[in-house]
Parts: sequence; C-alpha cells; structure tokens
Amino acid sequence: MCGLFLEFKVTNWGISMTASLGMPAFAGVSRVKSGQNHKSGKPIQVCVLSHDGLCPLEYGIANSVFSVRNSDSHINGGYGFCVLDISESAHSNLSPNGGRSPDYSVLSTIDIIVIPGWKDVMQSVPSGLKDALCAANARGARIAVMGTGVFLLAACGLLDGKRVTTHWRYLDEFQMRYPNVTVDTDVLFVEDQNILSSAGGISGLDMCIHIVRADFGATVANVVARRMVMHDGKGQGQSKFISRSLPRAYQGNLAPLLDKIRESISEDWGIERMAQESRSSARTLQRRFKDATGHSPHMWLTIERIEFAKDLLETTSLHVQQIANVTGLKTPETFRHHFKRLTGISPTRFRSQFTSANDIDGEVAEAALG
Repeated sequence: MCGLFLEFKVTNWGISMTASLGMPAFAGVSRVKSGQNHKSGKPIQVCVLSHDGLCPLEYGIANSVFSVRNSDSHINGGYGFCVLDISESAHSNLSPNGGRSPDYSVLSTIDIIVIPGWKDVMQSVPSGLKDALCAANARGARIAVMGTGVFLLAACGLLDGKRVTTHWRYLDEFQMRYPNVTVDTDVLFVEDQNILSSAGGISGLDMCIHIVRADFGATVANVVARRMVMHDGKGQGQSKFISRSLPRAYQGNLAPLLDKIRESISEDWGIERMAQESRSSARTLQRRFKDATGHSPHMWLTIERIEFAKDLLETTSLHVQQIANVTGLKTPETFRHHFKRLTGISPTRFRSQFTSANDIDGEVAEAALG
C-alpha cells in the first residue's frame, strides 16, 4: 500500500517526481556497515528491480534518488544507475518455449540493489533471483528493500538474525513466518550491516536519502533532497545553526502542527500542548499521529530531535550540551540515551564519520561528546 503524494513523468532517467513529498526523513538505524564517505571517484553502481505489481511511489523514489545527474549534485563519482526488469510481461513471448529469464548476471557487479515492495508476500522467489541476491549479499553488496520487500529477502534466507522493518499491515504476518528475524515496529527504516529495509511507501525516500548521506555526506544528501521536495524545510528555530532541507511531513491537516513543532523544537512539547495547538483532544491527536506518521507523538518528536542532532553533529562543532539544548533533549545524558537507542551508535562515533568532510578536529569532537 502506498499513498499518492507524487506526480510521475517518464524521462530518459526513468521516472521523476515533480510534486511535494510527505514523510519525515528520520529513522531508527543500526549503522553497522555502509558506504560512508565515498572518495574513490568511481561511480557506485545501483540497480533497481522492476517487477509486476510494484508500488509506483516506491519505484519512482528509487529512480529519482539514484539516477540524479552528478553535475547537479556535486557527487564525487556519483551513482551508476540501471533498472533490471524482472516482470513477467517483459520476458514473455521472447522464445519458442514461451519466455526467457531475466539476466540476473547484471547484479554481479552492482554495489546497491534496491527492491520496491514485493508483489505477493506468499509468492515464491524465482531461483535465478534468489541465487543472484545471495551472491550479492555474500560479496558485501548493499541490498535495500522497501515495505514488503523484506519477505523476498527472508525467503532467500538473508535475514536470519538481522533487524528489519516493514509496512505495518504486514508486521504480524512477517513475524509469524520468520521468527528468527527481529522486526522493529516503530521506525521508518533500519540498516543492519549491508541490509536496509524501510516501512514502505514514502519512508523509502528516507532510506534512499540516508544511503546518499552515508555515501557522500549531509550536503550532497540535502542537494538531492531539494531536487525532489518543493518545500526546503527551513525552520526559524533551527536556521541559525543549520538549514534543514531534507523531506518534511505533509500528512493532511497535521502539517501545520508538525511544522510548528520543528520551528520551535527546543521547547517543551507535551501531548497536551500538541492537542491544544491542533484543537483536538489528546486521544484524538494520538490516533491522528499514528495514522499519519506511524508513531506516537512522543516517539515522532524524539525521532525528529535526533535527526536534527545528527545534522548538527555532521555540520557543526557544537558540544553535546549545546546540541541537547538546541534539540530540546535538555541534558547530555538524555541526548546520548536516545541517540544510541535510535541510531545504534554513540554521538562520538557518528560525528567521527563526518569529521573530515566538515573540518572538525577529531580530538576536539571526542572531548566534546564523550
């Protein structure tokens, strides 16, 4: 299932999006392995799988993010991009025996494989695709799946012992079918070693922007995001520290409240204040938040604050107490606790991944964050 927040048009680069997007760009992430700070100058090869019954929104997101022109985004080497069409319609009537299998060997040289939600969670995986994905996983390629795509990887045996997420409608079924996989029910996307998974729909955009950010840093990720989002997301309460331009939330009539919270995120935002601002009861607001964002108001606010903290860690040399104050987390202890809980690493380790890009002295950052 996916919401239609976008307009699509076919171009030489695939499908591009021309309308505003709608979902916050943050998540609980276990950052174990990624392509951090790509400096080789060689393109990172990305392949998106096109299949029958895919979600057009998710497919369009992957095409738009990774087919971005290098000259527009200042990416060092950038992404090499292709689409592998494995749909039945693309491979029927191509031979006397009724069809021809897709050329899965294409995936043997791919660095990142992106799979929009799988068409049927009960359908078996083609043997050629299973072999290709297992081989890609074995050599360390990143595999990013959206929504029900986790069923595909689980069926391939690639998720045992891993942490993932998926669309909320399929959480119970996935947990029942694959008990050896840990399912995180309260995040937009998860990265566990070389496997990335998103909750489906527009959360796939957050995952894809995260990949760009991991490969090329926040500045490039913001450039790519600005190409895709009409509103640049500058909040008055944050602009003196950083211009945030990653995708913002536009879920129905909650948008004004979410924007106001972002613009004054350092303030106290309890459920009663949120309800008063939205002119609804606390109970009604809880339900509306869950429907619109997939989170409780408290969880959404915490994720928002941690995402802002990540931006500050990447682009400033603010100390932990300053970041705690600016983000509304108040104390260094609270900041560290929530940061580690949602990202899987400490603020120090996170900042160290970007110090060279932002000219922050490593020893100073270490002392500041502890």
